[in-house]
Amino acid sequence: MLCAAAVLTGCQQGITTEAGTTAQPSTRSTTPAEPQPVALGEAQDIQVANAFGPASSGSAVPVRVTVLAVRDHVAPKVKPRSPASHWTSARVQVCRSVPVVLGYPAWVLGDDDGRTAQLSRALHRQFPKPAFDNTSTATGCQQGWVTFVTSDDLEPTKVTFEQTRDVRGPWLILR
Repeated sequence: MLCAAAVLTGCQQGITTEAGTTAQPSTRSTTPAEPQPVALGEAQDIQVANAFGPASSGSAVPVRVTVLAVRDHVAPKVKPRSPASHWTSARVQVCRSVPVVLGYPAWVLGDDDGRTAQLSRALHRQFPKPAFDNTSTATGCQQGWVTFVTSDDLEPTKVTFEQTRDVRGPWLILR
């Protein structure tokens, strides 16, 4: 009887429980919030999984990450091994007060269709300098370039940071 009444009223009223109290229907959305893109140069304060560094307790470390710039077609004289591809670099900054090693690949270059470029493990003299050192456990702010092997048919539109789930969104590359 109570269920029928709730259906007829569109479940807008509270439901009386056995204890005689009224429970209000939940209005919370169960859908996760969509990531909101940010501009190049905008910092994001996040919690980074610390599963790689010397204090690998699996705890989260507060970190401020920023993508400062993106350059496409860097090092044109050095061809990647992958056919029909080129190099793209992003200048990034990570500030941390405790040691945390970033995993591979913490940074991801992508397009609006969900395609991504692979982070390069190679270091060439022609890449922008200084290279960002993912293995550093230094505290303070560290800045450098990460380089990707980018398919020639991929139009990079964003850079994301993947070593966390609480980043607000990708950094947008405006063309």
